[in-house]
Amino acid sequence: MAIDKVDKVTILLPEKDSRWFLSQLYHLNIVHIADSCSQLDNSAIPFFQRFPTVVDNPEKNIHKLNTILSILKGFVKKKKGFVEGIFPMPLQINLEELDQILSRTDIESLFRECQSQYETYLTLQKRQKQLKEETDRLADFLPLSNELTLLRNIKNVSFFYCRISETRWNRLLRDTFAIEYLTYQIVSKNERNLKILFAYLHNDKDEALKVITKFNLKEMPFPILPGNVKDRIDELAVETSKIIQEQDRIHRRLLELSKEWRSVEILMGYWENEKNKMIAQHQCILSKRVFVLTGYVKTRDKYRLDALLHDEFPQASVLYEEPLPEEKVPVSITLNRFSKPAQLLINMFGLPNYFTFDPTPFAMISFLTLFGLCFGDVFYGIFLTAFSAWMIRKYKSSETFSNFMKLFLYAGISTVIFGAITGGWAGDLYNPVYLGENNLLLRIKTKITLLDPLSKPVIALLFTIGLGVLNQFFGIVLRMYGELRKKNIMNAICDGLLWLITLPGFLILISTFFMETPSHIINAGKYMAIVGAVGLIATQGRSEKGIIGKIFTGIISLYGIVGTYGCSSFIGDTLSYTRVLALSLTTTIVGMAFNIVAGLFNTGTFLGTTLFAITLVFGHLFNFFMSILSAFIHPARLIFLEFFGRFYKGDAPKFQPYGLGNQRIQIRENDSKKIS
Repeated sequence: MAIDKVDKVTILLPEKDSRWFLSQLYHLNIVHIADSCSQLDNSAIPFFQRFPTVVDNPEKNIHKLNTILSILKGFVKKKKGFVEGIFPMPLQINLEELDQILSRTDIESLFRECQSQYETYLTLQKRQKQLKEETDRLADFLPLSNELTLLRNIKNVSFFYCRISETRWNRLLRDTFAIEYLTYQIVSKNERNLKILFAYLHNDKDEALKVITKFNLKEMPFPILPGNVKDRIDELAVETSKIIQEQDRIHRRLLELSKEWRSVEILMGYWENEKNKMIAQHQCILSKRVFVLTGYVKTRDKYRLDALLHDEFPQASVLYEEPLPEEKVPVSITLNRFSKPAQLLINMFGLPNYFTFDPTPFAMISFLTLFGLCFGDVFYGIFLTAFSAWMIRKYKSSETFSNFMKLFLYAGISTVIFGAITGGWAGDLYNPVYLGENNLLLRIKTKITLLDPLSKPVIALLFTIGLGVLNQFFGIVLRMYGELRKKNIMNAICDGLLWLITLPGFLILISTFFMETPSHIINAGKYMAIVGAVGLIATQGRSEKGIIGKIFTGIISLYGIVGTYGCSSFIGDTLSYTRVLALSLTTTIVGMAFNIVAGLFNTGTFLGTTLFAITLVFGHLFNFFMSILSAFIHPARLIFLEFFGRFYKGDAPKFQPYGLGNQRIQIRENDSKKIS
């Protein structure tokens, strides 16, 4: 249960064997290829070049496959469950299926057909929109369909067709000047407006235009058509019908093509892998005669690499070295089944430096403790445990999601434990008001509750602050452990041990303001604070130049402006843990509120009992789902900032072996063994 030990490996072999070697190494799937160029001296660079690879073909295929999927998604609604939407599950395939798909699927022809069908569909869609717009425009003139030709032939008279609101129309009718120069006919009328055809003599044009301007009338120009309006609308309807039929045909064809969805997804995974393969190969270098590969291999897999070189490439030379601290060593973590779910927290923050240690088990202890305290309710914990177990069973094919739910399974158990300790049973469902005097829940609660935050909030607050202090000290101890692993004894003492001396002394001195403290403890705290502070002032500026710079940096590091920690940081981070108590109280109080509401229905009748039960169930389900978000987010925040901030820096690259398999496709276990 730790960071996997790796060895840096350098392989040299004749240039003529390089492609065959890379092919065999790909099937082995155990070596993380690094940049060999960075290992060369400047004098050797002119004699080597990067291994020639071309990523154009994979990129073109990836682009085409992406286009195919995006087109199909627009027409075929591929249903995904809630879980699949959050945790994409890789397609489980075997090598035989992959070979069949590669041999029978013509990406180019599939791409061309999808693109052609889609472009045709867009053209039809655009034309349909144009037809609808023209139909809508002509609909305004449908009442005048037979009169338009006659109106055009009338001489010495101009016509003005417009839409007008009833209010404005009534004002126009009351205007004697308007009525004198304009004659009109109401063509149609609805609740919103009227369509009016105005007529005026050419000799009265100026006066008529003044009226039109005065009432802000917007003209609807007569359409220029070879026939009448109705015939044109009928023509548009026929064309629209043909377009809809053609769109239906395209839709049916794309539905047929969507049967290749799985194949396209698998091909996408394959070609993404091929692209990564080309990029990895480009990290290697070669000269006219020698091929060089630099990378990392897990120590436990060295024998497999040695076997390949011995059996297939006896002329190769291989050199294994211990990685150096200045190298960006790729990290792979192997965990047991119990700890593996907590790797989700580490992946969210970033992988640890290879030369430190895996913080997963320590983060898991803190997370489960904090989660249990925040959520602390026996019934909620039982429900969370049962629900998580059911989800694990249902989605056991997805290792990622299964591990995610296992983390909640453990959190549910923690919630039950801390709920029993703090007296949380669906709020206060044990109250005699709901279940009667001396009920079973009340008897159990009375026997096993150790600290009730509602009745003893001050003690509960001190407990959470104490938990924060211990967690901060735990982080400092882990920092020392990490530095000692890297053999940085000086850093472990200066940036760890001195703070473990100073901060407890600082706490003892602060405690004198709130409680009576024995004099010998006060003296011990005073000496600890002084000794620790002097040590920190002397060492926290050790990287600065000049004695004044060292001392000044050491002094301000006590506050926390610079340096590895600080008293202000310690106080702020410790007080952050009080949110654990706030969330615990919130969960309990909201649960109690729903119990009170449900109790109003508990009249002793059948209907009352039914409403009581329904209100309890739905009320506590609401509280469950709202509280579980806070119970996950806030402990994660406390771990990432207040805990990890003391010792952990997640900046390591992930160990990615050169071989087949990625997040989109996954070779089944039996087939992966065949590859190796």
